Amino acid sequence: MIVPLSNVKNGQRVRIKCIDCGFGLKRRLCSLGLYDGTMVEVVKNDSRGPVLLKVLNSKVVIGRGQAMKILVEEVR
Repeated sequence: MIVPLSNVKNGQRVRIKCIDCGFGLKRRLCSLGLYDGTMVEVVKNDSRGPVLLKVLNSKVVIGRGQAMKILVEEVR
């Protein structure tokens, strides 16, 4: 099931399927290691505020609006 990254709960691992945004934001997210096929673990996702992610061996914080544009699927 494909959902926005902003809807994923703490501790879940997901794979990025699609990033639905403009070129500038897509380039910024790519520089953070967020691109199609990347495995991501959601470290902290409260009901509001930024989303804290573990990408590769780094932790990355993105805004909730940006997280809504990243579509992911759960990894089992």
